[in-house]
Amino acid sequence: MVKKLVLLHLAEYSISMKKILPVLILSVILMASSCTQEYVCQCAIKYTGNPPGLPDSSIVEFKIKDKKKEAIKKCEANSTTSTKDGITLDEKCRIY
Repeated sequence: MVKKLVLLHLAEYSISMKKILPVLILSVILMASSCTQEYVCQCAIKYTGNPPGLPDSSIVEFKIKDKKKEAIKKCEANSTTSTKDGITLDEKCRIY
């Protein structure tokens, strides 16, 4: 009698695990894949200064595949300002 109860309990446990396990695996896969996405980093490049014939302002875009916070850091790391011979290059980058 005790054996039958134990076997019945194990059978119920096995059936419930067969239902839960695929849902659990699918949830883990979805959570892992949703963390990393592809973002577009857009950099606006502007030249200023007195000399004539400076290049026109332009926009450059490139893709970053990472977590959002890391993608923002990588994109903004490309922002820079530098001056040489009276010409200032200003490059501002941000995620879109």
